[in-house]
Amino acid sequence: MKKIIVAVDGSELSDKALDRAIFEATRHGAEVLCVTVVEGLTFLAYKREEIPEAWERLMREPNKLLAEAAQKAEIAGVRLRTLAEAGRPAETIAKLARQEKADEIIVGSRGKNALDNMLLGSVSGRLVQIAPCTIVVVR
Repeated sequence: MKKIIVAVDGSELSDKALDRAIFEATRHGAEVLCVTVVEGLTFLAYKREEIPEAWERLMREPNKLLAEAAQKAEIAGVRLRTLAEAGRPAETIAKLARQEKADEIIVGSRGKNALDNMLLGSVSGRLVQIAPCTIVVVR
């Protein structure tokens, strides 16, 4: 069975990537893992005892995104697993692709944070360089 990882961040293009993953899953009977990655460096600003509460607050939006993705997939009749991870987005997604033995990663061409894209480069561009499988970049 084909395995697809789709990355979501709440941007319009990640919504299109999710739509593409659901379409591919219905077309090929693929298994889909929907992932969102929270930058791990966020916690440097917190004291050790504040981290659990900060993590809970930080994960509200990603968990909401993943719940919405699961609902969208369910309506389409697609089985979708969800996962929220902390780390650097491209590296974390590539690592998951290796662990899952994914055939394909679907991402938007630009994420939610345009300034990060300009300063650091896009997650999709980095994935094209380091991912162990095919990358589909949605525009």
